[in-house]
Amino acid sequence: MYNRRDRIGHWVNRDQAAHQHCHHACCRGYREHPDNWPIIPARRQLRGATDEKLAAHYDKVTKDDSPQARGAELQIINEFERRDRARVKQMEKEQHRQAVAANRAAQRWEFEADRERIRVQSEAATRGYLVNAKGRARGIDPEEILTGREAVFRRYASDEAKDYFAVNPRPTAAYFRGRDTRVVERATEPKRRKRGVVISRRAA
Repeated sequence: MYNRRDRIGHWVNRDQAAHQHCHHACCRGYREHPDNWPIIPARRQLRGATDEKLAAHYDKVTKDDSPQARGAELQIINEFERRDRARVKQMEKEQHRQAVAANRAAQRWEFEADRERIRVQSEAATRGYLVNAKGRARGIDPEEILTGREAVFRRYASDEAKDYFAVNPRPTAAYFRGRDTRVVERATEPKRRKRGVVISRRAA
C-alpha cells in the first residue's frame, strides 16, 4: 500500500523508509532526486537544501498558479530569511569575539607597559638593589620582589626596596585588579607571656 512519502515526495510503500532518499530506479537510494521535489518540501528537506536548490524550486513554484504553490513561495522566502538572520547573527558573534580579543590584547599591552614603568622607576630609586643579602645568597630573583608573594617580599626585599614600595604600589596581579599593593611595615605585636607556674605572693 502506497501511503508514505520519501524525502523528495514520491509515494512509497511500507517496506521503504519514509523521509529518506529516493528508492526509485532513477536514484536507487544513493542520491537525492535531481528535479522532482514536492511543491511543499518537508522541513528537514528544506533545511538541508542549498541556496541554489531553494532558488531553483522557487522559480519553479512561481510558475504554478495553485494555492499550494503560493504556500511554497512563502515557505521558501521564510527559509531564506531564516538563513539571512543566522548569517547576521554569526557575523555579529564573530565581530564580538574579535572585539573582545582586541580589548584583551590592548589591556595586556597596557599592563606590560605599566609594569615596565614601575620596574624602571624602582630600580632607579634603589640603584638596582631590590634583593637583600640573604635573598641574593638564596638566588632570589628581583622579579620576585616586584611581582611575587608579599611574604617573599618582606623576607628578601632590601631596605631601599621596602622604603620605595611602602609609598609606591608593586606591579602584581592584584595591582592590575585595582588593589593597593603598597607594603607597609606592620606594627610589632606585643610578645605574649610564656605559660608557667604562677607564684602567689605571701601575705604580709
